Amino acid sequence: MKKLRVLMMIVVMLSLVGMVGGGFRLTAQEEKAENKEQEKVNDEAAELKSAALDAVLMMKNEDAIPILEKILGNKDNPQLRKKALFILSEMDKQKALPILRRLAQEDPDHEVREHAVFSLGQMQGEESIAALLEIYDKVNDAGLKEKILFSFSQHQSDKAFDKLKAIAQNEKDQELCSKAIFFLGQTGKKEALDILRKVIEDDGAGIEVRKKALFSLSQFGGGEVIDLLIPIAKSHKNKEIQKQAVFWLGQSRDPKAVKALEDILNEK
Repeated sequence: MKKLRVLMMIVVMLSLVGMVGGGFRLTAQEEKAENKEQEKVNDEAAELKSAALDAVLMMKNEDAIPILEKILGNKDNPQLRKKALFILSEMDKQKALPILRRLAQEDPDHEVREHAVFSLGQMQGEESIAALLEIYDKVNDAGLKEKILFSFSQHQSDKAFDKLKAIAQNEKDQELCSKAIFFLGQTGKKEALDILRKVIEDDGAGIEVRKKALFSLSQFGGGEVIDLLIPIAKSHKNKEIQKQAVFWLGQSRDPKAVKALEDILNEK
């Protein structure tokens, strides 16, 4: 009987201190505290690594490049990769370009891929455009493709402009097509006017795509745009497009626009 009482006391004591199967088990509160402590350690380690990267940036010589390449090859910390990516692109554009091309297509983190595309877009020259053209055709990420379209609009390259034209006229994805049309208008090139006019007149294009083309057309300004808007406002087959053209004419003080609106008002 005495042995039984001792055995029961041992079982109770073990349950109180969380001993199960010979192993120590933390209480929920203790586990939470330990997790918080581990997070603190991880944060401090990340901050130290970030500070080390800042120091690498100050080095500004080729000794830093192997360090950056090693960080960019480590998939554990996307924040560090983004920072290393930026430093490398500022330090040595020629060495950075193939790495940025690879990261834009292969990095597991979406933000790192976007940063790689942005950095490529900031580089001038046909090599960076060639890389962006390659990436656009290979990736399926619509968000990444939109970033590339923006980069195309920032370049003076004929290849970038030709790609925007092709996407604006042939892209099956309506959202990407609309984005290309918008950025085509942002280039400010007169050749874009003719492309936008063709999209507006294309019966096979979606209504939202055509409205986006009309908006981009209206943002050019100048008498040439008014000359293009007037026939659309007066006789376009689609009433939504027609009304929008009338609206944009109304935003202009050009005498030709005023006269066109008067003609529409006087029609019987």
